[in-house]
Amino acid sequence: MKPESISKSVALVGRPNVGKSRLFNRLLGRRVSIVHDKPGVTRDIVVEKLSDSVLLMDTGGMGATADVAEKVIADATNEQAKFAIVAADIIVFVVDSQAGLMPLDEEIAALLRSSGKRVIVAVNKVDLPMHEERAVEFHKLGFKDVVEVSAEHGYGMDNMVGVLSRECGDISSPPRDDAEGRIKISVAGRPNVGKSSILNRLLGENRLIVSDIAGTTRDCVKTDIDIPAKNGEIMKFRLIDTAGLRAKRKTNTSLDYLSSVRTRDAIATSDVVFLVVDAMEGVTELDKRLAGEIVEEGASIIVVVNKWDYATSTFEKQPLRGYTGIGQFKEHFDAAVRSSLNFIGDSRICFASALENKGLDGLFSAAWHMYAKMNSSVTTSKLNNTVQSIIEANPPKYVSGKRFKVYYSVKTSSRPYTVRLFCNRADALTHAYRRYLVNALREALKLGGVSIKLETVGKVSQTLHERIEEKSRK
Repeated sequence: MKPESISKSVALVGRPNVGKSRLFNRLLGRRVSIVHDKPGVTRDIVVEKLSDSVLLMDTGGMGATADVAEKVIADATNEQAKFAIVAADIIVFVVDSQAGLMPLDEEIAALLRSSGKRVIVAVNKVDLPMHEERAVEFHKLGFKDVVEVSAEHGYGMDNMVGVLSRECGDISSPPRDDAEGRIKISVAGRPNVGKSSILNRLLGENRLIVSDIAGTTRDCVKTDIDIPAKNGEIMKFRLIDTAGLRAKRKTNTSLDYLSSVRTRDAIATSDVVFLVVDAMEGVTELDKRLAGEIVEEGASIIVVVNKWDYATSTFEKQPLRGYTGIGQFKEHFDAAVRSSLNFIGDSRICFASALENKGLDGLFSAAWHMYAKMNSSVTTSKLNNTVQSIIEANPPKYVSGKRFKVYYSVKTSSRPYTVRLFCNRADALTHAYRRYLVNALREALKLGGVSIKLETVGKVSQTLHERIEEKSRK
């Protein structure tokens, strides 16, 4: 279902590696979909506003074979593309002028004719005017509009925009940013922990491709959703599914690198991150590093322990010694997660099964409350009393003959939750003591899961001559 403000939707379809994602980016005027020479990079449907009233959809290559991608992914990609054809009002059928008319192009053309949708053929990779003659053979497909373009170099794009404007209305003005007022949530974690499965459950539809193959998601796919709260208020969210983050030493291809960059960019702009961990593996060293990156970027964390159904069934078949039942095991697992990720504090840990659609109730409400916690106010007097109590409980050590002292504290920002400390010497605050202050503040102010940043403002040092002059003026 299209949002009320959207009057038309346009889907780019075609076989693999004809340049759909490059054309998608060219039409939008910015890089959204990952572009790579390797076929089969786009798998899920990537959706962006082309204008305030027009949606543009990028789809995976239709007819992908097992040589291009694993069969389960190829089949799912085809289904996603067919779904886009059904959902769209207008189809831009992208073909490759350099490869010429292929049998698979004709198969897709037959499918598009049977759909009854308005079809525009975009003959891509016409990089020079002299290449236009390559488009002649594509007229035999029988579609009215055949437009020669070069998505890479921009040739023919005025014609393409003109044809789309004729069908959709003016698309020359960039859309307004409709993310304002929405809580931005990224679903992140290692490859194959079930991020897309969880997001599909939260959305109530198979919006994203799911498989047992690690690395299925490559683009960061976003979806807006509105949910009524119990008090009648509407909770507005933007959900972003991300590619699985790997250890940097394992990011050994340009495609892996591009995916990881997109994922980190998505996290950097998110308010809350659902960090998904595998119940059968627990919190790994990579999970810890990813959690550290998320906090460093200023986002708050809610941990989702997925595949809890596997853990439960395994426990029932082979109960572990020392546990009276699965309930006690869950309590110990919860404590182990909090010990490994000590900054989550009193933040909720969600034990879930995306496969069985269990344990995901309340995740949106948890994100809503986490966002409220990030933006919560604290009186200056309470903050100053808290900081002084924390310092008195564990005074800092002397650094170069000086002990770190705080004269005044104030909250200055919410993302991240930033506390400015006016102190005697900023350089006297060691990394270890900074970490102590952050953890103690998080506990004292009940900010579990919230990223906290300390800004220090030290006194301006004076030379001996300046101090003498200042005393003489007094």
